[in-house]
Amino acid sequence: MTDKTPGTKDAIPKKMEVIKLTLPANNPYAQYKARSLETMTNGEIIVRLFEEASKQISTAIFLTSQGEDVKAFNCISKAQKVVSTLSLSLDMSYGISLQLSDLYTFIHGELGKAVAAKDAASMKSMLGMVDELKVTFRQAERMARAGKF
Repeated sequence: MTDKTPGTKDAIPKKMEVIKLTLPANNPYAQYKARSLETMTNGEIIVRLFEEASKQISTAIFLTSQGEDVKAFNCISKAQKVVSTLSLSLDMSYGISLQLSDLYTFIHGELGKAVAAKDAASMKSMLGMVDELKVTFRQAERMARAGKF
């Protein structure tokens, strides 16, 4: 909707419409999942992201061993998106963020090389790194909740 007054060239918006995301009413699990994400702390979200990356890399390793290269590529692409999200979420005002950014860039690149070469051993190596980071962030989250930071 626009309001045009005589003599003006441009339309002036009268009302901005807000887009609301609605939860599927017929899927209680989807509602639960969406609500649980809303109540998570930042640390819990980071751990969940690492869990998802780990799951995707593990699946890609299995698919590579089965000769399902396209599906493995798709899984690695998802894992790379997660790693990119983690990298973009870094607060660069902290000294550790630069090192984490470099590590995430390394993991992202190595995953790409590994899937292109169909190298399950390299994927396993990156899975180990992702799992170590997951454990570390899980411990940090627990410590933060306990007030030890």
